[in-house]
Amino acid sequence: MLINSENGSIELESFATRLYKGMPLNQLKETDFYKVNYHNMWDVKTGYFWYYFKTTEVKGYQLYLSLCFFEDKLHSLHMNTWESSDAKDWNGWTEEKEIQVFHRNNRFLTLLLGISPTWKRKTPYPGVFFRFSWGNIWSVYDPRSASSLMGISYDEKNIAKN
Repeated sequence: MLINSENGSIELESFATRLYKGMPLNQLKETDFYKVNYHNMWDVKTGYFWYYFKTTEVKGYQLYLSLCFFEDKLHSLHMNTWESSDAKDWNGWTEEKEIQVFHRNNRFLTLLLGISPTWKRKTPYPGVFFRFSWGNIWSVYDPRSASSLMGISYDEKNIAKN
Protein backbone atom coordinates (compact mmCIF):
# COMPACT_ATOMS: atom_id res chain seq x y z
CA MET A 1 0.00 0.00 0.00
CA LEU A 2 1.28 3.40 -0.98
CA ILE A 3 -0.31 6.77 -0.36
CA ASN A 4 0.42 9.38 -3.02
CA SER A 5 1.47 12.50 -1.11
CA GLU A 6 0.57 14.69 -4.11
CA ASN A 7 -3.13 13.80 -4.23
CA GLY A 8 -4.02 11.31 -1.49
CA SER A 9 -4.74 8.37 -3.76
CA ILE A 10 -3.96 4.92 -2.37
CA GLU A 11 -2.26 2.18 -4.35
CA LEU A 12 -3.03 -1.37 -3.24
CA GLU A 13 -0.27 -2.96 -5.33
CA SER A 14 -1.09 -6.58 -4.53
CA PHE A 15 -4.60 -6.03 -5.93
CA ALA A 16 -3.66 -3.64 -8.77
CA THR A 17 -6.18 -1.20 -7.27
CA ARG A 18 -6.04 2.57 -6.84
CA LEU A 19 -8.48 4.27 -4.45
CA TYR A 20 -9.08 8.00 -4.76
CA LYS A 21 -11.52 10.71 -3.66
CA GLY A 22 -14.53 10.61 -5.96
CA MET A 23 -13.87 7.08 -7.19
CA PRO A 24 -17.15 5.66 -8.57
CA LEU A 25 -18.55 2.71 -6.62
CA ASN A 26 -19.01 0.63 -9.77
CA GLN A 27 -15.29 1.04 -10.52
CA LEU A 28 -14.39 -0.19 -7.01
CA LYS A 29 -16.65 -3.22 -7.44
CA GLU A 30 -14.66 -4.24 -10.54
CA THR A 31 -11.34 -4.37 -8.65
CA ASP A 32 -9.63 -7.50 -7.37
CA PHE A 33 -9.46 -5.84 -3.94
CA TYR A 34 -13.27 -5.65 -3.77
CA LYS A 35 -13.79 -9.13 -5.20
CA VAL A 36 -11.38 -10.76 -2.73
CA ASN A 37 -11.81 -8.66 0.43
CA TYR A 38 -15.40 -7.34 0.49
CA HIS A 39 -17.02 -8.20 3.82
CA ASN A 40 -20.12 -6.07 4.43
CA MET A 41 -21.97 -2.82 3.64
CA TRP A 42 -23.93 -0.42 5.84
CA ASP A 43 -26.48 2.00 4.36
CA VAL A 44 -26.54 4.95 6.78
CA LYS A 45 -29.82 6.14 5.16
CA THR A 46 -28.43 9.67 4.62
CA GLY A 47 -26.83 9.14 1.23
CA TYR A 48 -23.71 7.66 2.86
CA PHE A 49 -22.72 4.01 2.51
CA TRP A 50 -19.87 2.26 4.34
CA TYR A 51 -18.12 -0.67 2.69
CA TYR A 52 -16.12 -2.92 5.03
CA PHE A 53 -13.30 -5.22 3.97
CA LYS A 54 -11.47 -8.19 5.46
CA THR A 55 -7.93 -7.62 6.72
CA THR A 56 -5.11 -7.38 4.26
CA GLU A 57 -1.39 -7.47 5.03
CA VAL A 58 0.45 -4.17 4.56
CA LYS A 59 4.14 -3.85 5.53
CA GLY A 60 3.85 -6.57 8.17
CA TYR A 61 0.60 -5.21 9.68
CA GLN A 62 -2.90 -6.65 9.34
CA LEU A 63 -5.06 -3.76 8.15
CA TYR A 64 -8.83 -3.29 7.96
CA LEU A 65 -10.15 -0.77 5.42
CA SER A 66 -13.59 0.84 5.52
CA LEU A 67 -14.60 3.03 2.61
CA CYS A 68 -17.26 5.71 2.93
CA PHE A 69 -19.22 6.53 -0.21
CA PHE A 70 -21.57 9.46 -0.55
CA GLU A 71 -24.12 8.28 -3.08
CA ASP A 72 -21.81 6.52 -5.55
CA LYS A 73 -18.50 8.40 -5.02
CA LEU A 74 -15.70 7.65 -2.54
CA HIS A 75 -15.85 10.30 0.17
CA SER A 76 -13.37 9.17 2.85
CA LEU A 77 -11.60 6.17 4.25
CA HIS A 78 -11.06 4.65 7.71
CA MET A 79 -8.56 1.98 8.60
CA ASN A 80 -7.25 0.13 11.60
CA THR A 81 -4.41 -2.26 12.34
CA TRP A 82 -5.28 -5.55 13.99
CA GLU A 83 -3.44 -8.20 16.02
CA SER A 84 -4.76 -11.43 17.49
CA SER A 85 -4.12 -10.07 21.01
CA ASP A 86 -6.61 -7.20 20.46
CA ALA A 87 -9.85 -7.29 22.43
CA LYS A 88 -12.53 -9.30 20.68
CA ASP A 89 -15.40 -8.07 22.85
CA TRP A 90 -16.11 -5.86 25.86
CA ASN A 91 -14.96 -8.55 28.28
CA GLY A 92 -11.44 -8.37 26.82
CA TRP A 93 -11.34 -4.60 26.29
CA THR A 94 -9.26 -2.30 28.48
CA GLU A 95 -8.26 1.29 27.90
CA GLU A 96 -4.62 0.22 28.14
CA LYS A 97 -5.11 -2.28 25.28
CA GLU A 98 -6.88 0.34 23.18
CA ILE A 99 -4.10 2.89 23.75
CA GLN A 100 -1.69 0.20 22.49
CA VAL A 101 -3.78 -0.02 19.30
CA PHE A 102 -3.57 3.79 18.98
CA HIS A 103 0.24 3.69 19.28
CA ARG A 104 0.46 0.78 16.83
CA ASN A 105 -1.68 2.72 14.34
CA ASN A 106 0.67 5.72 14.74
CA ARG A 107 3.73 3.53 14.09
CA PHE A 108 2.01 2.08 11.02
CA LEU A 109 1.28 5.52 9.55
CA THR A 110 4.79 6.79 10.25
CA LEU A 111 6.24 3.68 8.55
CA LEU A 112 3.86 3.93 5.61
CA LEU A 113 4.35 7.66 5.04
CA GLY A 114 8.04 7.83 5.95
CA ILE A 115 7.51 11.08 7.85
CA SER A 116 6.65 12.18 11.38
CA PRO A 117 3.20 13.61 12.16
CA THR A 118 2.73 17.29 11.34
CA TRP A 119 0.66 17.88 14.46
CA LYS A 120 -0.17 16.02 17.67
CA ARG A 121 -2.89 16.71 20.20
CA LYS A 122 -3.60 15.43 23.68
CA THR A 123 -7.04 16.94 24.32
CA PRO A 124 -9.94 16.42 24.08
CA TYR A 125 -8.51 13.02 23.12
CA PRO A 126 -5.13 11.87 21.71
CA GLY A 127 -4.52 12.23 18.01
CA VAL A 128 -1.79 12.60 15.42
CA PHE A 129 -2.22 14.28 12.05
CA PHE A 130 -0.26 14.36 8.81
CA ARG A 131 -1.28 17.42 6.81
CA PHE A 132 -1.08 17.60 3.03
CA SER A 133 -2.30 20.10 0.44
CA TRP A 134 -5.22 17.76 -0.43
CA GLY A 135 -6.30 16.85 3.14
CA ASN A 136 -5.22 14.94 6.27
CA ILE A 137 -4.22 11.48 7.34
CA TRP A 138 -5.02 11.02 11.01
CA SER A 139 -4.98 8.60 13.91
CA VAL A 140 -7.04 9.08 17.08
CA TYR A 141 -7.99 7.35 20.29
CA ASP A 142 -11.54 8.33 21.22
CA PRO A 143 -12.45 7.36 24.79
CA ARG A 144 -16.11 8.25 24.11
CA SER A 145 -16.40 5.38 21.64
CA ALA A 146 -13.66 3.29 23.33
CA SER A 147 -11.84 2.91 20.04
CA SER A 148 -8.78 3.83 18.03
CA LEU A 149 -9.01 4.61 14.36
CA MET A 150 -7.02 5.99 11.43
CA GLY A 151 -8.36 7.69 8.36
CA ILE A 152 -7.93 9.88 5.35
CA SER A 153 -10.03 13.01 5.04
CA TYR A 154 -9.96 14.93 1.78
CA ASP A 155 -10.44 18.69 1.56
CA GLU A 156 -13.43 19.34 -0.64
CA LYS A 157 -11.57 21.83 -2.87
CA ASN A 158 -8.40 19.77 -3.28
CA ILE A 159 -9.48 16.29 -4.27
CA ALA A 160 -7.40 13.59 -5.93
CA LYS A 161 -7.68 13.63 -9.68
CA ASN A 162 -8.50 10.44 -11.55
